[in-house]
Amino acid sequence: MLIMVPLAGAATDIYIPSLPAMADAFGASRFAVQSTLLVYMACYGVGQIVAGPLTDAYGRRTPLLFGTLVFLLASVGIALAPPLWLVIVLRGVQGVFVACCAVGARAIVADCFDGAERSKAANWMTIAWATGPILSPALGGYLQAWFGWTASFWFLAGWGAVVVLVALLFLPETRAADLRGRFGQAFGLYRRMATDRVYLPTALGMACLISVMYGFEVLAPFYVQSDLNHGPVFYGHLQLILGCLWLAGNFFNRLVSPHVTVIRIITAAAGASLLISLTMLVLDISGVFSVLALAVPAGVVYFLMAMIWPNGYAKCLGRFQDAGGSANALVSGLFIVVSTVFTTMASRLHSASAWPMWLLYVCVTAATLVCFAGFLRKDFDYKVR
Repeated sequence: MLIMVPLAGAATDIYIPSLPAMADAFGASRFAVQSTLLVYMACYGVGQIVAGPLTDAYGRRTPLLFGTLVFLLASVGIALAPPLWLVIVLRGVQGVFVACCAVGARAIVADCFDGAERSKAANWMTIAWATGPILSPALGGYLQAWFGWTASFWFLAGWGAVVVLVALLFLPETRAADLRGRFGQAFGLYRRMATDRVYLPTALGMACLISVMYGFEVLAPFYVQSDLNHGPVFYGHLQLILGCLWLAGNFFNRLVSPHVTVIRIITAAAGASLLISLTMLVLDISGVFSVLALAVPAGVVYFLMAMIWPNGYAKCLGRFQDAGGSANALVSGLFIVVSTVFTTMASRLHSASAWPMWLLYVCVTAATLVCFAGFLRKDFDYKVR
């Protein structure tokens, strides 16, 4: 699982330092090149919604293997440097099929752990997932500097091959045979989830908070490299620091959650993130625009929002223990699709500074606060033991 889970995140992040170089190579606009990431995210989100019932109906192992194999082939296709429109199409294919790998791996947590152990495992799963966004941009910066933009996709193809081999040789089927059923029956569980008074607000809250990460990844490469004149390696290191802050937020949540109620953690983290975002929006409009003004407050928001993430993820999985694949797929699909919508709107706001990103942060941190503190106060009023 620890080898498989970061793959989808790495496919999002590893080539981000190459976005400005791709724009130059294809002679395309910023938004056209950003679309390679936005289409991947949208297809990854929709793919997870389909992959959830698929893995509940047919088991974890077979969909995971097939999806990773198609992802590998699509990565090779992109690495061969076809026209930009075909790159966008193949990125969509990557997103749809890597969803089977991501959903299958995460569903194993629901298969193998219960109660407090599930919360702990979910936190470690989040940490494993975070290694993709943490390490891959720094690696991608070096790959861009040394070999050009296609190198990242050759690397992803190699990683996909490793996942296929590991799954073939070592991965058991963890979905109990008596829990499998027809695909249509598994898909019907979404109706229950969509009307659950806890699951849906939690999923939407998570969709809003993860938008701070995806918003930075889509918008900041051009701010840092094109507008502030720093190279891809510099940006990769910057993204590495932010990823480490996300990871640190997860670890800090593990330390404080036994002593402070979860709703207080969520309210404090989301409230502070909203205040920081509002302040930076005002300062940016006033002319404060630099790498430090961009990265430092964004890093603090990363840290704070990461404290909320594992609590919401564990709550969603716990609501439907008999359908772990569908439960984690719907929440993951929703947070990708919703964050893609937010990020697409922000990327359409052309500016010589970062105020579109800070406007995005204001909207999503406020929405996170409303979803959790407004609708779920009683449901998160406990400490994690």
